[in-house]
Order: sequence, then C-alpha cells, then structure tokens
Amino acid sequence: MRGTFAALALAALLAAAPTFDAEAKTKVVIGEQTWTGATAIQNVLKVVLEKYLDAEVGSIAAGEPVLWEAMDRGDGSVDILPDVWSEHLPEQLNKYVIPGSRETVILNAKPYLGREGIYVPGYVQDQHGIKKVTDLADPEKAKLFDADGDGKGEWWAGAVGWEATNHSEVRAKSYGFDKYFTATTVEQPVFLAQLDAAITKKQPILFYYWEPEWIFAVFDLRKLEEPEFDGYATDDFKDNPKYKKDGCYKFYQPKVAPDWLEKSSITCDQPPTHVYIAHSKELATRSPDISKFLKQITLDGDTVNQWILAIDREKKPPEDVARDWVEANKAKVEGEWLKDVPRTN
Repeated sequence: MRGTFAALALAALLAAAPTFDAEAKTKVVIGEQTWTGATAIQNVLKVVLEKYLDAEVGSIAAGEPVLWEAMDRGDGSVDILPDVWSEHLPEQLNKYVIPGSRETVILNAKPYLGREGIYVPGYVQDQHGIKKVTDLADPEKAKLFDADGDGKGEWWAGAVGWEATNHSEVRAKSYGFDKYFTATTVEQPVFLAQLDAAITKKQPILFYYWEPEWIFAVFDLRKLEEPEFDGYATDDFKDNPKYKKDGCYKFYQPKVAPDWLEKSSITCDQPPTHVYIAHSKELATRSPDISKFLKQITLDGDTVNQWILAIDREKKPPEDVARDWVEANKAKVEGEWLKDVPRTN
C-alpha cells in the first residue's frame, strides 16, 4: 500500500509539474518547502540561476518524501530542495546521499547551522522560574499556560505534517509534561499571530521553534534547558558519528514503527542541525555549471534570519527580498558562489 501511495503521489507531482517555454534554456524545478526560510532560499536561488546562468526556473509543492523520491528518479520533476534539515532526515540521507547509497542527491559543501528546542518568552522565565524542560512536568506550572480553562496548559508542538512535530510529541512524553499539557498543531502563521498576541499581553506561552527565525530578532525568547546530547540511538544513524547504542535521542519514524510514540524517547537536547541545499545527480549531469554553483553556496543563520524577518515581519515579497539581496551582495555571489562557473551575465 505504501508503494502504491508513493507511486500515485509521484504521478500527481508529474501532472502538476511546471511548464516552460520552448527556448533552449536549462529548465530547473525547485521543490517548495513550507517554512519561510526555505521560501527565502528558494527565491535567492531562482534570482541567481536566472540572472547569471540563463536558467528557466519553476517550482512545485509536494510532501517532503515525495520531493526526495522525485529527485531520486532524476526525471526533472524536482531538481533542488532549498533547505534540508539533515538531522530530521536520516532515512533520506541514508537512502539517497551517503556513499554506498543510491547517491542520487548531492548536498552543498558547507551547510549552515540551525537550532531547535522548546521556548518561552523571557518574562515567563523571569517571573515564574521556568528554565528547564523538566520544569514543565509540574501541574502548577502547567496551569500558567492554560488559556482555555480546562486545567491543562497548551503548547505549540509544530504544524501538522512536520517531522519536527513528531519529535515534539516524543519530548513531551519523555519529560513527562504531556500529562499536564495539550499539544496544538495549528499552522505556523496562526501560531505566530498567537505568539504576537501573547507577548503583547505578557501572557505565558510555550512552543517548539527553531533558529534562525525573525522572532528571535524581535522578541526576548529563551530556550529551555535540556540535558546535553550524547548520541542518536536508532539504527538509521549507525553510520553517523553521532550514533550511540544507548544514546539519549531515540526517535522512530511513524512509517517504520506504528507504535513510534511509545518506542521513541528523547531525554536530551538536540545538537545543532546541519542545513543543506540539495540537488539531484541528474541535474549535475544535465548542467555541471549549475551543479558547481549549488555545491559552492554558503549561507549563515544571520543572513537567513534577515530574509525571514523581511518576508514575515516586514511583509516584503520574497522575490523582492531575494533580488535586493543578490544585488547588494554581488561580491559574495560572483566571487564565492559562482567562482570558476561560466556565467551568461
């Protein structure tokens, strides 16, 4: 059944693939991911590809597994993924990226670092002394976050369908605060409105989030402490230097284990995540110059944060943010990202 579903999903993806003009340009399709950082990177890639490499760039939205399968197929339906949080994708990296795998997907050489965790506003920490995730397993502290009057606190675990949302649920179970909190999974824009309202009124709010993101440039937000990470414990990390048989981070994918929530356990912080730009091996064959550019891109969290701030907080169109940044950073784009890459401009 899973194979049938994947085939149908890929067929739907192909049917929805963007159409291009008939002129002799390299056609490139970027897989759309749903968070703003990915949208920002996608638009920066599009600007550079069109301005300097005479590419014709389209995009297509689909679930993350389907986008990876399409890159693996090498049929041009998806060529690039702009924002790959590798610590959440061991299955895909083991299947498509690492030496000895299918090796159909290529990552850029220098990823940027992302951080994830559970956060509260600074005033919550200062007023109520909530500094550690273990503090949440206190029913009296949980009541501080009770907005609907049912006696349990609410917390945002992430949006429906996010890999990270499943990790959040495991954390709540492992630290024991799931007994006193109800996890909500509204879409990110809805949550951000809730966060803004809570901070305006100085109300307690608890949530999963990640950095870089614009909210950290605007609000005083503090990550709750967790024990230090000592290793990933599941078999899909066996070839990873961070693997440890009895490590503190044991997470099973729902499609691997139907009882994934019961079997999984996370009792420590997650180390910073290496975040990559991925492209298909087929694109590298079709256009070695574009592949060289994609492998040479270097991003940093502060830059991505600036893009997110402009798009989400300042409400600037992503394409304008990308175009303005590329124009203002020609030395980096032309001297580093496009070093030794033949250009049309």
